[in-house]
Formats: sequence, structure tokens, C-alpha cells
Amino acid sequence: MFISLFFVLGWATSSFSAAKTAAKVERTDPLTSEQQYKSAKEYAIRLEQESLLRKDRGNWLNTTRTFRKIHGAERKTPLGPVSLFMAAKTYRRMFELFKVPLDLETALNTFLEVADLYPGHSLADDALYNAAECAQQITEKERLANDLYLKIVTLYPQGDQYQKAKARIKIPEKAHPHPIPSEDAPPPMPQHLALVSPVKYWSSEDYSRIVLQTAAPVSFKAAIMEKGDSRTRRLSIDLARSFVPPKLRNPVAVRDGLLKEVRSEQYNEETVQVVLELESLSGYTIFSLTDPFRVVVDIRGAVAAAQTTPPADAAPQAAPPQPDPASAQDIEKTTAAKDEEHVVVSLTEQKKRSPQIESAQPSNNASREKLSLAQQLGLGVRKIVIDPGHGGKDPGAMAFGLKEKDIVLNLSKKVTRILKNTYRYDVVLTRTKDVYVPLEERTAIANTHKSDLFISIHINAHADQAKGGIETYFLNLATDANAMRVAALENATSTHSIGELQDILATLMKNSKIDESTRLARFVQTNLVAGSGSNYRPRDLGVKQAPFYVLIGAEMPAILAEIAFITNPDEAKLLQTDQYLDKIAAQLAAGIASYVDHHHTAAVKL
Repeated sequence: MFISLFFVLGWATSSFSAAKTAAKVERTDPLTSEQQYKSAKEYAIRLEQESLLRKDRGNWLNTTRTFRKIHGAERKTPLGPVSLFMAAKTYRRMFELFKVPLDLETALNTFLEVADLYPGHSLADDALYNAAECAQQITEKERLANDLYLKIVTLYPQGDQYQKAKARIKIPEKAHPHPIPSEDAPPPMPQHLALVSPVKYWSSEDYSRIVLQTAAPVSFKAAIMEKGDSRTRRLSIDLARSFVPPKLRNPVAVRDGLLKEVRSEQYNEETVQVVLELESLSGYTIFSLTDPFRVVVDIRGAVAAAQTTPPADAAPQAAPPQPDPASAQDIEKTTAAKDEEHVVVSLTEQKKRSPQIESAQPSNNASREKLSLAQQLGLGVRKIVIDPGHGGKDPGAMAFGLKEKDIVLNLSKKVTRILKNTYRYDVVLTRTKDVYVPLEERTAIANTHKSDLFISIHINAHADQAKGGIETYFLNLATDANAMRVAALENATSTHSIGELQDILATLMKNSKIDESTRLARFVQTNLVAGSGSNYRPRDLGVKQAPFYVLIGAEMPAILAEIAFITNPDEAKLLQTDQYLDKIAAQLAAGIASYVDHHHTAAVKL
């Protein structure tokens, strides 16, 4: 009976995660996704009704996998949110039956994933309410539950969970920057408008990144509102067909370096205007990212324009929460003073171009107990940001019981120790534990810390288990199908969206460190392949280029290294050993140091 049900539901045997399989793959299932979803729901009902089936936790796990599989294939269709919500509900029911703490944690994270990915869907407030109830059952997460209830009453005043959430809030109203709405306060939100979430920001003395997230793709434009003295400016961003809840319209005082204040206003019935109060303004760049849709604003101040070598430390600052591309909108440039550069970018299709990769001959120094030549000469690289990919609710690739997020965090810590202790670099990690960090935040951390290099570490995945090897990427237009596939996986989007992303890069790459990023990628790739171990020599898949969200806007040489394939049995076995990870960490650090030595020695000779 169970085997036949297994076949009917078309359960997948592939074990890498939905977060890494956003690009659709061909299915051999005889059933359509709609049929699979209907069968899975019917089977979930049977699990409740038939005690023999209900007592087997494996039956429940297979059901969650089925819903997850459907979500991975139908993420952008109406089946996407409902299948993910059903997976979360099933995990929560599993905890009620079997009392396995991991099931409750998974349910909480999956409900939050529904709310993050589909903030404009009718299930968003239901997901938040269920997540809050899960959090209340987990020690030390009661505060998270209160925050989630408050989020419901703030963002979804017309939702069916509003009254229940309001009744469950325990933290006094005065403790919140946004008071709980009164019964008659919230006006109905127009259904044809996209909800605007609270603004996120990171700021330093001469750089700020602001992220505006909406529940659906919208068109946008920016303009300088006024110029007072040379130090104070206002930049406005207009979001068309948008709505910001009244309780989110209060000004947010930042006073952190360049950014002074953020204010969201309902400018007219269908336009939200976000006003940024700035200390100074030498240039700005605006572009949109997808899945979920957000508008990213990178601002440079007068200090940045005047400096050639930035100072060392600056801490990032984040504001409240976060939630695809805008409609056909031409690249628009706003002219101002001659020393200013203002670029507004939206997405359109563009043909791919071939890469121009400059080869380099890195040294083979695997380890050194001394300062690099460049550091002895007092040159160049002082601070490096290491970015362990994925984290928290985003596990990355999964296979053979392994999760990408765990391995790359372990590896990144090893690389950090070597760069600090052996090469004497100052190193910052974008995350030091298992937490979710949005892709745009990782770049902002590198920029606000005035980093000299940015290295994002990942593990690859493929449906063909024979695929293996090491490849290193720099930011540019993708030129082959595999690079498009990898970019789609790491961006958690579709290959179609990656094609649209090419237009962003056509404008933004003008000011990027593309040449230096190419050289850095070459040194790291060569060292990784040459020194990964005598017993196993991985395939050298080479240096490639692709449009990765996490690298967009980086103001320093930046690369993304895929150090293995977690879906390859041999490489997965190696990734479980500290000995292999130690070798990879040493070679990655040596590749970075070799790049610095080669680059700055050449500069001295010139």
C-alpha cells in the first residue's frame, strides 16, 4: 500500500534543496504538479484519519518532501505559496505527534519562508501567525513570537489574523517604534497596489545601501529633491502602484554616517515616495532584484569621492524587515553637477557576451609564517570580507545528509583563522552562525566595512551525480548555460530572470573592479585545484563569469568560489572531513595572498 502511494505521489529521490533548485528541471513524473498537489493533500488527510499511517513519521516526512518538491518546481505559480504553506503545516503537525524539536524549528522557518517569499499573498499573515505560535513553544523565542504578532497587526490590518494577533501581543505598546493600530485606524489597502515593507539600510561615513521591498514588481524612479548647502541633500525614490501602511510612515532617524533619516510617504493614491536625508551626495545607483522584488539604492557621499584609500572600520546598520524585475523601463540618467553620477537601472532583455579573462600565473605558496610582500611594503589589502553562503532558513544545496550552509560556515571560519594568523589580514565574516542574511546585505557589509576584497564561498549541486570539480566566478554577463544555471541556483531565481539581469550589469559594470576580480578569481582557482590533496584531484572547471546578486554593487574585487559538488558522492565524502576542509582553506587563503603579492608587486614595478 505504502509503495503504491509513494509512486502515485511521485516523490522525488533527489536530495538537494528547493533553495538550490529554483531553475526548473525536466520531470519524468506521470502527474502534473496540480495532480501531485491534490494527491498530496488527499494523502495528508488520510494520515490524520488512519492511525496505522499516522503513527509512521516517515509517511509525514515523505509528504513534506512532496510539497517541497512541488514548491521547487512551481515557485512562481499559484501552487508555490500553497505548497510551501502545506509543507510548514505538515511539519507542525509532526511535532504535535512525535515531539521532535527539529520538526517545530523546521515548521517555524518554513512558515517564515512563506511570509518572506509571498508577502502579498493571502496566506502571508496566516504563515506569520502560525510561525508566532511555533515560536511560543520554543525556549527563548517568546520575543520573536511577539514581534511576529506585531508584524501582522502592522502590515496586515485587513487580514483575517489581525484580531487574533492583536490579542496575543504581550509587549507594551510603548516598547515598539510603531504602535499597535486602533480598531478604526487602518484604512483598507487597495488590492491592486503592492504593499511596501519597512525600509532596510546599511550606512557608513561615505556609503549607504538602502533596500525597498514590495510585494510585487513595480516601476520606480529617483530624483534629487533639493540642494541646500554642499553637505545636505534629499534623494527621493518613487514607487508606482504601491501602498505603505500608515503606521510605517513615521520618519526613521538613522544619523549613522552618510544617511541621516528615512521617510516613507503615500505621495498620492498609487505612489509611495521614500525620502532619504543625506549628509552629502556625490553619486547614486539604483537597480532592482527579483525573488522577492526589491529596489536597491547605493549612495556615495562626498567623503567617498574625495578619498582614494578608505579608512578601515565601519559597522553596518540594519533597519526593520525585508520582502521582482520592474516592468519595461529604460535606463535613465539624471544629470546634476558635473562631479555626480546618478544611474537608475531597470531590467530588459539583452544578448550575452563572451568573457574576456586575463590569465595570471599565481605562485604556489601554500602557507607562510610571515607577512606578504605587499604588506611588508605597506601596500594595499588590509581588510577582507569572507561570505559563507546561505544560512538559517536557506540551507543551500543538500545531499547525503549534508547541508551547504553548515560546510561553508565551517570552511569560512578556517579560512578566516589562516588569513588572520598566517597572513595578518583583518577579516570580517558576513555571518558567524547559522542565520539568514539576504544577498544584498552581504555586499552592503563589505562596502560599509570598507573591505579591500570580498570572497563568497559556496558548494555546487547538479542533478547528475557524476558532475564534480571546482570553479570560481566573478561578476559579469553569463556566457554559457552552466554559468546561467549556477547563477540561478545561488540567486534562488530562474534562468529567465538571470537573462533579464544582464541589462543591470551592462550599466553597473562600468564602475566595477572587473579586471581585478578576474585576476583574483584566477589566483584562487589555480591554488584551490593545485593543492586540494594528493589522493583526490578535483576537475578544474575554470574561471567563469555570471551575474550573482551577492556580488552586485561590491566596491572592491569580488569573487564567488564553488569549492565542490555536494551531489557528487566522492566530493561529499571529502567535505565531511576536517583534513580536506583544512587543505581547501589553506589553498584558498594562499590564492588570496598570491593575488595580493602579484598585484602590488606589479604596481611597484610600474
